[in-house]
Amino acid sequence: MSAFAPRGKRAALAALFYLLSAFAPAGRAQLDGTVLQPEIKVDDRWIYRRSDYRFEPPVLLYELRVSFVDGRAIHTVLSRQGRPRDSDATWTPEWNSVVSVDDGIVDTKGGGLLQFPLAAGRAYSALWEMRRPRVGKFHVRHERTVKVVGWEEIEVPAGKFQALRIEAEGRWGRLDSKASGWARNTVWYAPAVKRWVKNLYEDANGKVGEELVFFVVE
Repeated sequence: MSAFAPRGKRAALAALFYLLSAFAPAGRAQLDGTVLQPEIKVDDRWIYRRSDYRFEPPVLLYELRVSFVDGRAIHTVLSRQGRPRDSDATWTPEWNSVVSVDDGIVDTKGGGLLQFPLAAGRAYSALWEMRRPRVGKFHVRHERTVKVVGWEEIEVPAGKFQALRIEAEGRWGRLDSKASGWARNTVWYAPAVKRWVKNLYEDANGKVGEELVFFVVE
């Protein structure tokens, strides 16, 4: 806004900017670049290509479809390539995993990897623990220092998107054994998708990544 605009015009523009930011849809970027918690709807869905060379097959497609959502959780149906049956996956309203086939049971004791509102330059701490009752006494704690680096244009199979790049550095440590090590997460969160378009986890054992292939959101 020009400093030399007439006083009445400046006041009208300021009021318009306020109204636009106050009523911006949740999960969209506001005028100042801040991203609010997404407003998830039933039947929103995303298809990702997941790469994890620690397992067979190393590359597969999976789909998440929202089946129920309220102020406490997002419930999704998980369909995976090559699996005859669907399963359920539950998330916090900020898209931090609570229960899933891959992660087991997750307790975000000190906040999850995503903590809204997100804005370039913001930094925060994250701490969560994971258990996998189906595979025994597995119990691991993850600690991260998270930084919202800034906006990037990123291209994935689903197209090109403006996304916030989020980097998280830290460590993991097994609570059921003495194993531990460094870990890094990089997330590209796109408000237009209401979720990430790319997600990468790295540690000394390798990398696990996923990219968005297709999505439908309201």
